[in-house]
Amino acid sequence: MNNKNKENTIWLLLDDRAGNCSQVLGIEKALNLKCSKKKIQYNSLSKLPNIFLQNSIRHIKFSDRKQFKAPWPKIIIGCGRKSAPIGLWIKKQSNNYSKYIQIMWPSYPYKNIDLIFTPLHDEIKNKDNVIEIQTSPNIINKKFTFESYNKWNNKFGSLIAPKISVIIGGDTKKHKLKINHIRDLFKNINNILNDKGSIMISSSRRTSKESLIQIKKEIKKLKFKTILWNVNDNTPNPYHGFLAHGDLVIVTGDSVSICSEVCSTGKPLLIFAPKDITIKKHNKFHKLLIKKGIAKYLENFKIKDLKNFNYKPIYESENIARIIKNKYLNK
Repeated sequence: MNNKNKENTIWLLLDDRAGNCSQVLGIEKALNLKCSKKKIQYNSLSKLPNIFLQNSIRHIKFSDRKQFKAPWPKIIIGCGRKSAPIGLWIKKQSNNYSKYIQIMWPSYPYKNIDLIFTPLHDEIKNKDNVIEIQTSPNIINKKFTFESYNKWNNKFGSLIAPKISVIIGGDTKKHKLKINHIRDLFKNINNILNDKGSIMISSSRRTSKESLIQIKKEIKKLKFKTILWNVNDNTPNPYHGFLAHGDLVIVTGDSVSICSEVCSTGKPLLIFAPKDITIKKHNKFHKLLIKKGIAKYLENFKIKDLKNFNYKPIYESENIARIIKNKYLNK
């Protein structure tokens, strides 16, 4: 059997992390090429640092290992620490024919990875195979935003302006989004709207029951038309409709991915990031966006400033796809 695939085959490593998959799929969309999706489930060995895993697939379930066989692909794309050993293993099996593209810093070992795209706030410097990016790659572009607007226009098109979209995250490994944070969030929203407007609110998988209860309490106090969607609703997720129809978008600062997706719409981004629950890395990311005029802190924003709040959307997926094509495929 031929060890190499004669076509420019691309394998996508899709694991159990929604954020990781979203970034890989964003690049797939920008590449606009036929790709093969390799869905991965991990076993207990995946908890080991990569220095122990090296270039191996022993940390994925046995049933998922069977899909990794010759002919080997030209390109492998993975995201997150746990994907890196898989990409390096495939590269080794192909006698270095396969090129492994890693999204996010994988820690050690990293030298045999062909390209690593890391966010600026990770501050990974002086590495020959590292390219820094501003935001996380995702599926949103101008066409996607236009289509999302039309898809949800019957639902949100008639809402009174200014329309504020609020995307609420939740608890992380290190911090908990508390009731007092929810109160502060809605206090700031009230201060922005003054006497007119409407609000579209989405919670996430990480939003706790306690936080959701408090969100509903705060909504009852509002005098504006408010739509709330949460992950337990048995209805289509309007998230992309919220982004497309919002005149501005408020995001809790616990999710780099959500902030990045807003940046791809070009919509004014307001970040709610209480100091007691914002990790250092996220704080750096927020400040970089603010410095570039892409975002502002929620508490510092006045609605009169909305008309002057403009920036060029960031399409990081397209930037990454262009680099991959020029370096490995257009030859």
